[in-house]
Amino acid sequence: MKSIRKVPLHEMIITEIQQYIEKNQLKKGDRLPSVAQLTKMLNVSRSSLREALRFMEAVGTIEVINGKGIYVKDDCDSLRIEAKIELENEKQLLLQISEVRRALEGKAVELAVARATKEEIYLMENHLMEALRLKDLGLDSSKEDWAFHKTIYQASHNPVLQSVLESVSDTFNKLWSKPFGIEKIFEDTYPFHLSLLEAIKQRDAERALKEFNKIIDSVENTISNI
Repeated sequence: MKSIRKVPLHEMIITEIQQYIEKNQLKKGDRLPSVAQLTKMLNVSRSSLREALRFMEAVGTIEVINGKGIYVKDDCDSLRIEAKIELENEKQLLLQISEVRRALEGKAVELAVARATKEEIYLMENHLMEALRLKDLGLDSSKEDWAFHKTIYQASHNPVLQSVLESVSDTFNKLWSKPFGIEKIFEDTYPFHLSLLEAIKQRDAERALKEFNKIIDSVENTISNI
């Protein structure tokens, strides 16, 4: 029996906004209700609405102008076609980049276990503790998460590997921010970050690589299920 795919909230919000545009016969350049008004109309949180708006903006259906409002940029028929294509293309590309990252960063983790200085391990711990602090406050912790991984790259003491990895990971982060931008993808991996750090401290390469792979498994599983 084929399982029924759970429709993500942001997709349902997009459908509601599509229907609003059609019902009110809005055309290119017409203004949509404000974020506050849409949140109330659709009975959703601001974060869920913004996620939907980010996707619609990424595929060119709406335009969000800071201080002015949300405007129709293209018709809904275009969204129906482009959204599915764009989403699937983005997912496939992200998964392919993740495969590259798994291979390269896995090597960096192994090297960091052997080569990380006490100062570098201290930096890793600081970035991770700050990320957890921000998460507990409900604030964006992705920059500290990124800094944690960059410190691992640095601790490999292989400048070529570090440069390539930073480029690969930076590309992944930029692609992820639009149209997905789900911060929870990082939050779900924090327990594995902690165990990865502990393995690096203990100079246990096998365990470190195992915990790192759990991080990537979690990220790829989230992408696949969007």
